[in-house]
Amino acid sequence: MSMGQRSYFRIDVMMRCSYRVVPAAEVESNPLSEDTSSGYIEKYMMQDLIELDKHINDAIVQINERSSLLANAINSINTKLNFLMETLDSSQMLKAIPQRPVNLSGNGIAFDIDQEIDIDDKVDLLMQPLDNQSPILVRASVVNIQPKEFGAINRIALTYDALKEEDRRKLIYFIQSKEIELAQSSKVDRHTKKEVNRD
Repeated sequence: MSMGQRSYFRIDVMMRCSYRVVPAAEVESNPLSEDTSSGYIEKYMMQDLIELDKHINDAIVQINERSSLLANAINSINTKLNFLMETLDSSQMLKAIPQRPVNLSGNGIAFDIDQEIDIDDKVDLLMQPLDNQSPILVRASVVNIQPKEFGAINRIALTYDALKEEDRRKLIYFIQSKEIELAQSSKVDRHTKKEVNRD
């Protein structure tokens, strides 16, 4: 089977994957760099932390209006966390990419998100399918948004905009290895059931 055919195969799997929704109005002014060096990826990851830090600091100011003791305690915890973050190198930071259930192929990905998104928005994906390989950073287009029955969660389907062939090979290798794991697990389960039935 050719790699082109293989890339269309989809599998439900847990994978390290974080994302950032880029609103349609900001896509042109916020391009994703073709530089996927560890320095750029580290900077990319830090953007979320910088934004989170700003929210924490704003919250501390509001808390301080009611309780300076509580604000000082939270500020001390935040300072300690910032110190710990500064001591992490890029390889340790990549281990912080959350594991999430995804439906994955060599051409696209689908997963649940708990924020608003429009069909014209883009999504920047940071994926680490293989622990011993560099991560994949790619921009993706939204092809489908499926609201879930409960809560404010949507299932989004994405297609990669310009995935490098090297990164596509990583995804396909990951998919193939997971398919082999599933096949072996299924074979063991069938063998175990046969043994139980004999007894």
